[in-house]
Amino acid sequence: MHFALEFPGSEVRDVTADGDVLRIRLSAASVRGADGERGWLPGVTLRLASARSTGDAPQAFGRLADGELRLGGRRITPVSLTGELSGALELVLRFSNGSVLEVRADSLELSVAEGARFAPDLSC
Repeated sequence: MHFALEFPGSEVRDVTADGDVLRIRLSAASVRGADGERGWLPGVTLRLASARSTGDAPQAFGRLADGELRLGGRRITPVSLTGELSGALELVLRFSNGSVLEVRADSLELSVAEGARFAPDLSC
């Protein structure tokens, strides 16, 4: 099944840097299926190459209040899982704890861990 990532409500597990590669691992990604069904998907990773970040990286964890991805200045919505984007990327994540992480990068790879299972949102 094809899913689109929705930043609000997603949970960031951690943000790690290895040279100029920044990885943002989500413990629970808020997603919407092609049929419109909303739910959760574990094990989603955003890998940004040639990344430069600003903000409070040590506090960049927990629930996202909002987020925005831009490519060449144009907002990307929906954000498709899985896939790759190349070009002048800007990612801004606003956390419920008040922290903001801004990343500029040349490429973004979105992946889902093997065996990750979709859990439908059962809220009323």
